[in-house]
Parts: sequence; C-alpha cells; structure tokens
Amino acid sequence: MIGVLKKIFKKRINEIYKKYRNEDILIADDMSNFFGLESAGVWKVRGNGVLLLTKEELFFGMWKPKKDLLIPVKSIVEVTNPKSHMHRSVLKPLLKITFRNDNGESDSAAWYVRKLDDWNEVLRQLLLKNR
Repeated sequence: MIGVLKKIFKKRINEIYKKYRNEDILIADDMSNFFGLESAGVWKVRGNGVLLLTKEELFFGMWKPKKDLLIPVKSIVEVTNPKSHMHRSVLKPLLKITFRNDNGESDSAAWYVRKLDDWNEVLRQLLLKNR
C-alpha cells in the first residue's frame, strides 16, 4: 500500500525534495499523516505528505490537496507525543509541535510519523542548540 501511494504522488514528493535540495535535511518522512493545524479548527483538511526538518524550518507538503505548512525552528516551543490531536487519533503516539505563529500566538500541529523516536531526538537536539 505504501509503495502504491508513493508511486501515485511521486511527482509531488520529488517537487518537495527539489525545493530543499540545497538544504541540509536532518530527517524526513515521505508518508507522514497530518492531523491538522489547531488554529484552523477541527473540520479542516488532514492528509498525507512529506514532513521534513532542516536546521531552520519544519516543512510539511501535503500531497493532495497541494498545501504547504512551514514552521520556523526558532518558533517551536514544545515537542510532545500525545495519542490524539484535535479529537483525531490512530491510537499511536503522534509528533505534536507547539509553536508561536506569525502573530506571536500559540498554535500546534501534529503528524503520525514513522520512526517517532528519531524525530524526537533530532528535534530536541536542534532545539537545545537554538536555545
């Protein structure tokens, strides 16, 4: 199933990696499952896409509809692993990022990612360096 989805969305996946080809990607997941942006509300779109982290930003590119979310690393306040986000769950721990948005207000987003422990470690190390 994963291989089929990657084939279908190969163009979008390649487009995202092309955008970041000159950046140092610290970690990435081509098959992350987005659970939404808290400020957008419960009824907004959730879906699969590419989640990647560089030294400067956390970027999510949804496959379809084609939507992007960019969170500067310097605005990240906390990384947690709840089993649900905005009343949605896959009954497994998620990668939840709490951050300050462009207006300085608290917001959060969450994803189901493979290799959650690796994501936690890389993010925590990066945040320690930036504090």
